[in-house]
Amino acid sequence: MRSLLISVLAGLGAASCATGEHPAATAVPTEPAVELQRGTAVYYASKFQGRRTASGARLNQAEMVAAHPSLPFGCVVRVTNPREGRSVDVKIIDRGPSPSGQRRGIVIDVSQGAARELGFLGRGSAVVELEIPNRCRTGPAA
Repeated sequence: MRSLLISVLAGLGAASCATGEHPAATAVPTEPAVELQRGTAVYYASKFQGRRTASGARLNQAEMVAAHPSLPFGCVVRVTNPREGRSVDVKIIDRGPSPSGQRRGIVIDVSQGAARELGFLGRGSAVVELEIPNRCRTGPAA
């Protein structure tokens, strides 16, 4: 019985080699799970606490929320401050930074709570890296 099983298995292996099919060797090109973006992060001024954002939500400076010029509302983005070695996940609820800020390299506005977690609340800004999941990308401009 054992020799019959070995013969069957050997025959299956030879058959797949003869056809040239190697399912495990077939590479399917995949794109990375996230898009990386690097630039400066700033945080909302205190006067914006409680005001409505572009999504209609009220800004709560204690929440982990942010503004981005093109990502869809509700998208969660990881923001990392490499200098401090800190990361936080923020939910996009607003549009920003302003066009003049974007020209200066600002890529995201975060809440004061997120800035505190990232370690730049006292400095006002920091160079950060954004990890944008593919499901959040809205097109070439995102």
